[in-house]
Amino acid sequence: MFEDRLKKTREAANLTVKQAAAALRLPYTTYNNYEKNAREPSGGLLCKIAKFYGVSTDYLLGMEVTDMSAQAKYCEEKNEVLKKVELLDEHGRKLVKLVINAEYERCMRQTEKQQEITIKLPEPKIRMITMKSSEYKVSAGTGFLLDEGDFNTQVQVPDTILARKADFALCISGDSMEPIYHDGDIVLVKKQSFVNTGEIGIFVVDGSGYIKKFGGDRLISLNSEYKDILLDENTYVHCCGKVIGRA
Repeated sequence: MFEDRLKKTREAANLTVKQAAAALRLPYTTYNNYEKNAREPSGGLLCKIAKFYGVSTDYLLGMEVTDMSAQAKYCEEKNEVLKKVELLDEHGRKLVKLVINAEYERCMRQTEKQQEITIKLPEPKIRMITMKSSEYKVSAGTGFLLDEGDFNTQVQVPDTILARKADFALCISGDSMEPIYHDGDIVLVKKQSFVNTGEIGIFVVDGSGYIKKFGGDRLISLNSEYKDILLDENTYVHCCGKVIGRA
């Protein structure tokens, strides 16, 4: 799995999550979510991570069986250099420091030039499609008014296989479905009047719309800080559809 390969590769490089995130210029939480399988990097970012660690994208995705010999060799060479530096006298250490500083500045200048070139490159256009949506957000928290007749607005989402399969899309508000679905995410929904136990759907409970996991006699939040919504004969609940992914 990607998250396992990413963690092993980082550990082989003797880096903490914080150090790896900083080196890649990523927010700590973003990189940490990659190793926890809570988020997936884009294709461009995956290539950047692979290049940083000196491995292939196929390796990170678990599509090839290789060992970490190259990374292990790098770590061995680095440790050998550090041991030799420790044996140098003061004059020798000063010379090593001068060389390291000069090479560091050279590499940083090259990196900055490469980044300038990358920034100037036009980003590939993403084909979009228009889907039915609602002016109301679906709650991953305390609930919003939402009814089946409210899907009278439109939203544009990337044209993907999942988007083509969905009947409508809704924006999430709240964090009760983290770490899978986050505040502001647009979810793709296949219209159907029921979902199986364990599946995630869009539900209207007493006039309020929710995204929750169906538990038979209750609606369950993935975030343990939120209580389940219990269902009984006095509760009006209506399933609007099954969540099949994110836009």
